[in-house]
Amino acid sequence: MKINIIGIGPGSLDYLLPAANMAINECDIIIGGKRNLQMFQHLSKEFYEFGSDLEGLYKYINSNYEDKKLGVIVSGDPGFYSLLSFLSKRFEKEKLNVIPGISSFQYLYAKLGKPWQQHLIASMHGREFDMIKSLKDYKGIFLLTDEKNSPSAIAKTLIEYGFESCSMAVGENLSYAEERILVGKPEKFIDKLFDSLSVVVIEKDGMEI
Repeated sequence: MKINIIGIGPGSLDYLLPAANMAINECDIIIGGKRNLQMFQHLSKEFYEFGSDLEGLYKYINSNYEDKKLGVIVSGDPGFYSLLSFLSKRFEKEKLNVIPGISSFQYLYAKLGKPWQQHLIASMHGREFDMIKSLKDYKGIFLLTDEKNSPSAIAKTLIEYGFESCSMAVGENLSYAEERILVGKPEKFIDKLFDSLSVVVIEKDGMEI
């Protein structure tokens, strides 16, 4: 059997694509993080929860995919800084069935009513990224964040390097009931706290989000 890697969108079932919903309903076992699995507790399925142990995840999938239909659910889109990168190195592509989902960047730009084709889409979640250099080359940037590279830290860096007139938009808990989207100059975000999985859009001088 093929291993289904399913993008479930930003979080709300309202943004789950029909193809993804169909694949999930056809699976014997749904594999995912705690919050994602909670979305599907109404289904009569077997669940396997995983956290940061990717090797454990690989061993579980490798031991079960030939006998049962597996659905690995991931937030957003599987190919955008997600599990597809890891699993495609462990399994032949013929064994993977990838179903796309609406990414956090697509959702946030839609909420802002902004096109994103001239922006750089990148991540500072658990990785290094030269935000300042990229701002010199692009009209704007979308960033995944983490606890270290938080919206507050990003705002401080922008001010430090003379980009205090940029516009920022921070999205937190996108599509959930507790969703929060704030827009303003970097100084607005210096002392604000956000969830570690928040996302940020930055646009340079003279461009208003």
